[in-house]
Amino acid sequence: MSSSANEQNCYFCRVSGGLADPFVFENRSFVGIFDTNPVNPGHALVIPRRHVVSIFDLNEQEQGDYFDALYGIRQVIETTRFADLYPGMMAREDLRDRPMDHIRRVMSLPFLDAGPDAYTIGNNDGREAGRSIDHLHVIVLPRYNGDVENPRGGIRNVIPDRANYQRR
Repeated sequence: MSSSANEQNCYFCRVSGGLADPFVFENRSFVGIFDTNPVNPGHALVIPRRHVVSIFDLNEQEQGDYFDALYGIRQVIETTRFADLYPGMMAREDLRDRPMDHIRRVMSLPFLDAGPDAYTIGNNDGREAGRSIDHLHVIVLPRYNGDVENPRGGIRNVIPDRANYQRR
């Protein structure tokens, strides 16, 4: 079975093939990694092993393994000491040419080694939704009390001018 040019050049195909970014979780359909450009401590990605662009393209087996992967990466997040993880990430040879600003910023947060208070889980399904790599990857973003001034509206804030709504 030959792979397409898209798959051969796909960063997340290299990740799922074990050629980049160490796995912190895996099941038969997905791998999990810590994002090397973290927004918050524990920011992780769940990536299908098979090259698939959209969450709507997952087959039945992958759909069944999806929630197992989310629960698995959550367990990893909640048992990892980030004060150890991020200095190690900054020392990785394969990341030496990448900017480390995101990692440094996360390392300075007062809740670096606090357990998450909540999670934002999302998928930018399409370029118009903000996806930058055309291989499905689900973002598992731990949230902490005080990480933003007002988290109300959550994911609705991707379109800020239309995020606010009145509750009745």
